[in-house]
Amino acid sequence: MKIITSEEAKKLNENFIKIKGKALDKIVEKETGKPKEKDAISSWFSLDELKEYIAYVEDQGKEKDINVNGLRIYFGSYSNNEKNKEKKGLSTVFLVPTQAKVGALQKDGLTRIEAPSDITDIDGMNSGGLGQPPSAIYPQ
Repeated sequence: MKIITSEEAKKLNENFIKIKGKALDKIVEKETGKPKEKDAISSWFSLDELKEYIAYVEDQGKEKDINVNGLRIYFGSYSNNEKNKEKKGLSTVFLVPTQAKVGALQKDGLTRIEAPSDITDIDGMNSGGLGQPPSAIYPQ
């Protein structure tokens, strides 16, 4: 398992805010026209939602004869459409399943490595909840 401590999580969050936060907030302010609007810096998914999505991905993989080997988490941003007006300009994350893909040769020139490749034939997962407020820092 790749566990990190609360202290490590706090430092990662602080680094994100320090390095990217102000630039992202400026973009959100420009997109929304709201002065001092802050970007979302977290997304939340319930354990049940994640378990359901994992079960869905596994079922779809079997049904489509795809060997699902993991999930990739992408960063995204909401646009101004009917579904997400209240989230316009805010950041989000979404999950997509991956499968093994033969990658580059290793240094010895003989051993092939497996690199995860996104599966576009199985739908991704989004619509996590935002932090409250969206710009709340770790821990909430």
